[in-house]
Amino acid sequence: MEHFEKEFKTHDGTTIFYQVWRPEKEPKAVIQIIHGFAEHSNRYTNVVNTLVPEGYAIYIADLRGHGRSEGERAYVPNSFNDYVIDQERFTEIITKAEGEKPLFLLGHSMGSYIAIMYIANEPESFQGLVLSGSGTTMGGTVNPIIKFIAKLMAKINPKGKIEVGVADHISRDQEVVNAYKNDPYIFTKSTLKLGSEILKVTKIIIADIAKIQIPILMQSGEHDKAVPGVKELSEYLTTSDKTLKIYKDCFHEVYNELEDSRTLALKDLLNWLNTHL
Repeated sequence: MEHFEKEFKTHDGTTIFYQVWRPEKEPKAVIQIIHGFAEHSNRYTNVVNTLVPEGYAIYIADLRGHGRSEGERAYVPNSFNDYVIDQERFTEIITKAEGEKPLFLLGHSMGSYIAIMYIANEPESFQGLVLSGSGTTMGGTVNPIIKFIAKLMAKINPKGKIEVGVADHISRDQEVVNAYKNDPYIFTKSTLKLGSEILKVTKIIIADIAKIQIPILMQSGEHDKAVPGVKELSEYLTTSDKTLKIYKDCFHEVYNELEDSRTLALKDLLNWLNTHL
């Protein structure tokens, strides 16, 4: 397995860090992964170790304001669409490096929202879409009064911070939870601006996912409290090629769950990719 780390500049000059894993032989396809809120590219080891030996190349960039990328933590200078624009640039880098190989997009949690917004408007670059830990409401059910206050405060103090720690809800595997809590690249607070932007996105995500006509695989834990509503979201799919997998007893990160569950989720992911080449 080949691994290397690189950087690229976004449209506004922000430096984005990314990692690449490639098999020993020429890859049969490429996976562009968009990670979730507060995390980073190093947390996808189980996905890498499953897919790369099977002939897939994997590219993961740390979102702006996350991991080793530049930008204020958990903040977007303009809107949530800043993330989408960054991923569009990343796709250009990937296709230049890998040529005409089939390209899949995998978005986890907040990354699934970025992926949906991206493909809803530019589906032609991708062979298929995988949504992990996605749903109708990021962060669970929020009181309408709190939503109103959040929007107001975001205008007054956009860089103000709010606590949004989800460590105990990511996995039943305590080793995963402990590693998350002790990870220096993971943060537990969001800016009010990003929180407000996420609330806006939850209103448009249903309309966007209904536009997508390429194959879609959705994978979520039965007890996902971080981003609930995967069944409801799946009901808005209009593509004829759609697969929903909900894993019994699992939490938010099905690829980082207890061994039996994560093995099943990763096997389902691999099988789905293989059948959509």
